[in-house]
Amino acid sequence: MFTILTLLTALISVMFIVSVGSTISALRRESEDMKKFEHKRSVF
Repeated sequence: MFTILTLLTALISVMFIVSVGSTISALRRESEDMKKFEHKRSVF
């Protein structure tokens, strides 16, 4: 019983860390795209 709870807790923790990491990488990608867009707009 205790091992099952421990495994579930570890699984939830890993999923949370992965979701936070993917969110951070998506935000970085979005900010880079916005910088590129601003650069293109300033050229015209």
